[in-house]
Amino acid sequence: MCVATSRTSATLNAWFRTNRAGSSFHMPLGPENGSVRRRKVTMRHSIKLRMAVATAMVVTLIIVLRALYSQYYAYHTLKELLQNHQDSQVRMVAEQLDGKFEIRASMLRHMAQQFAPMLGSRPAELRRMAAQMPDLPDTFNAVFMAAPSGEMIFSTAVPEGMRMSLSDRDYFRAIVRGAPFAVSDLLQGKLTRSPGVVLAVPLRGPGGELRAVLGGVINLSLDNFLRELARSPVGVTGSYCLVSAGPSPRYAMHRDPAKLLTPARAIGETCGADQPESFWEPILPRRPVVGRYLLESNGWELVAVLPANEAYAPLLDARRRMLAIVGLSLLVAGALMWLTMWRLLAPLHRLHRAVRGITANPAAIKELPVGREDEIGELASTFAEVMHQLSEREAALKAAKDHAAESEKRIEAIANHVPDFVSFIDMNERFVFVNQAYARHFGLPAQQIIGLTLRELWGTQAYLASRPFLEQALAGKVVRFTRESPDGSECMQFTCQPAWNDTHDAIHGMHLFARNVTSERQKLRSLEAQTVSDHLTGLLNRKGFDRRFAEALARADDSGQAAALLLVDLDDFKAVNDGYGHSIGDRLLVAFAQRLTRSVRKNDAVARIGGDEFAVILENVGDVRAVERIASTIVQTALAPVIIDGHEHAATVSVGSAIHRPGQGMSVSELFMRADMALYEAKRHGKARYAAPLEDSTA
Repeated sequence: MCVATSRTSATLNAWFRTNRAGSSFHMPLGPENGSVRRRKVTMRHSIKLRMAVATAMVVTLIIVLRALYSQYYAYHTLKELLQNHQDSQVRMVAEQLDGKFEIRASMLRHMAQQFAPMLGSRPAELRRMAAQMPDLPDTFNAVFMAAPSGEMIFSTAVPEGMRMSLSDRDYFRAIVRGAPFAVSDLLQGKLTRSPGVVLAVPLRGPGGELRAVLGGVINLSLDNFLRELARSPVGVTGSYCLVSAGPSPRYAMHRDPAKLLTPARAIGETCGADQPESFWEPILPRRPVVGRYLLESNGWELVAVLPANEAYAPLLDARRRMLAIVGLSLLVAGALMWLTMWRLLAPLHRLHRAVRGITANPAAIKELPVGREDEIGELASTFAEVMHQLSEREAALKAAKDHAAESEKRIEAIANHVPDFVSFIDMNERFVFVNQAYARHFGLPAQQIIGLTLRELWGTQAYLASRPFLEQALAGKVVRFTRESPDGSECMQFTCQPAWNDTHDAIHGMHLFARNVTSERQKLRSLEAQTVSDHLTGLLNRKGFDRRFAEALARADDSGQAAALLLVDLDDFKAVNDGYGHSIGDRLLVAFAQRLTRSVRKNDAVARIGGDEFAVILENVGDVRAVERIASTIVQTALAPVIIDGHEHAATVSVGSAIHRPGQGMSVSELFMRADMALYEAKRHGKARYAAPLEDSTA
């Protein structure tokens, strides 16, 4: 924006140094300043309170750290004890379950011995015999027998005459393979749809051949030893669950009947009571204590879960009592510490009152306890000496301030008569000074601008565009840059000069000078536009085309997008000039230039590079078809006759193209030559057509 003279910059630097020096040491001791100090003092906490609070905080920190360590140690110790107890309990219950399965296996073998002599009987008789066995209702919910082929002989739970095959059941295949006893995986009854488990034993002949398979069914949805265990709590609020084996484990037993047969985890099952691991687990336990044990009879996993709120209840209760005791102890300790500090610091408090009295009455300096033989007396003596020196310096500083005020007014008057914009910016990018030209430009009083940030006054868009240059100036570098408004209505030149301190080792702001160069820039652009535009058609001339073409190829290489060149030539244009005159020819050229501009895309560049020769620069070309489409449009558009002074004039065109692909390494002249050769081919094959190099058309 602006360039200001070095004399103005030096004058402003001197003004800011003088103003800063005149205000650094001025410490008036009058009543007004004393009232300000009293207000500040009343806003602070006394040193007694701060020392008491600091001591209490240190003690609190030590207690809290010790409590946290004790809590951590107690948590892990209790967790280990609870885990051992839970593991022992679940192992004992699992052994009892194995015993119950073994009892039922023994009873099933006993029943097999009773059925062995009657294997030749009819299924109805076998079914009736099974139903009459006295131990059946208390042991199994149903009994069945199957032939070695898997065909069901009878079942106390299946109606007579209903045919079923058990050949695909895992327990049946285990017996067929020679197992003396088999327990099924968790099953769902085909008829009852209830969860259950089957125990099976073989019935063998004298030679060991398999004659039949006898099985007992335990329905887990009915009352039995598993339902009793599901209702039995672990502790007060805990529970058991039983997870089946196999690739798809499910709940075989659960406190909630709705979860029977639902999928369970093969590893790490918690009966649905798991909680995510937390960093604060030793402080706020959430994860339950879980014990697991595999049954020997069928490989199922018994899980016992004790919720965390019950498991760690003693620890949490002890913590609450400890926190209450610690809080009470801290209150008592804080009160005692405050009383101790009040007693020890009473002399210092008296010194404080005397110093505060001096701010309102300088004669009260005589009341300072300078005669004490301790640190307080030494402090009072030093303070009295400092006050004497400040009183002597006050008169000298007041005179310097008056001189600085006169200098400030003089320099401000000079800056206000400068036509350029002059301002000073501090390290926070806030305005400290602006001249009247700056204020008039923004339509605000100078005092209203002072205190605003550059972003607030300029706006976010202008500030962000200038920010890199401002940062360089605040880093100690003289920067010059130009900023133009988006609509081009205003152009400003800026000069940013860092403002160093007296020793030139630190920057405390920057001088910002600006000058409006809008009219100069507009004149320069107008002259530049005249040098690159064709005077007849208003299109780019050869110079403008060469510049735009080079820029387009550079952008194509940077962006990775292809670019294309179309050379357009009016066919037999010389005949129009010779037959109708150059005036008609010029009007025909203008009309075709308008058609050509409408035939291409908005951002494509159109130039007249010769008498009847035109060129089109296509950027961001997606594929060859896009070039062909635009070239064909140009050819078709030219076929329509142009009416000039009531006469129709035909002006067909031939078009040649060449495509530039990023990384090809093709120069401007090489690309132009390829397009010119393609244009020659179009002329040679009859004109009024489009041609492209062979490698471009097949790409």
